[in-house]
Amino acid sequence: MAPGFTAELVEEGDPVIGQELIRVHHADGRIQELHLHDYDELYALPGVYEQIVQDRLGCRSPAEVAGLLARAVDGLGWSREAARVVDIAAGNGVSGEELVAAGLHPVLGSDLVPAARTAALRDRPDVYDDYLTLDLLGLTDAERGAIRGLGANVLCCVAPVGDHAVPAPALAATAALLEPDALVAYLHDVDLVDADPVTAEVWGAGVRAEELERRRYVHRRTVRGAPYHMEAVVWRVRRP
Repeated sequence: MAPGFTAELVEEGDPVIGQELIRVHHADGRIQELHLHDYDELYALPGVYEQIVQDRLGCRSPAEVAGLLARAVDGLGWSREAARVVDIAAGNGVSGEELVAAGLHPVLGSDLVPAARTAALRDRPDVYDDYLTLDLLGLTDAERGAIRGLGANVLCCVAPVGDHAVPAPALAATAALLEPDALVAYLHDVDLVDADPVTAEVWGAGVRAEELERRRYVHRRTVRGAPYHMEAVVWRVRRP
């Protein structure tokens, strides 16, 4: 933990995912209470996200998705070193760090929350070539051009895709800016949404899309220790 405060996960009940209570004790005696998805405030406290989400709740998704992508890259006979990854919903860069550990190259990190970029550049300045705050459903022509210019051939989204998180059209819109033959990885929240909102039709007309991998695993634990599941999914998306 950074000096000046300590943080604890409040173990009362089993709150709705994202509403878990975090109590921060500051050195001046102030007590700050946050919920897990209060990203602006949470990312402003170095180390708290990792302490609560990775260590206390045992989140495995960044490593799971990076590993699945690396195996898919290997299976296609691609070079991991040549895999150029756009990492969306990247938060404070934990996902990008796992991509690097898997031998992949995150050329861009992006998140809708401005505080995520600040935290990623503060805590993991060497992970991404660049990090941008982007609304993927409202990209400007300049932003689209910048992403296209990266020559990226992998899209990573270590967040659930669906109406409650990253919209499927946002995933598809970003995938359309990749190289004509690309991989796309994301999460499906099987405990919240029965049917995966990403289907072959999502990628658009004329696109050859093939699901390569789907792995169900324990994403993390709840406050009371119950398993919270996800599916990590990888598609190969080929455009004319």
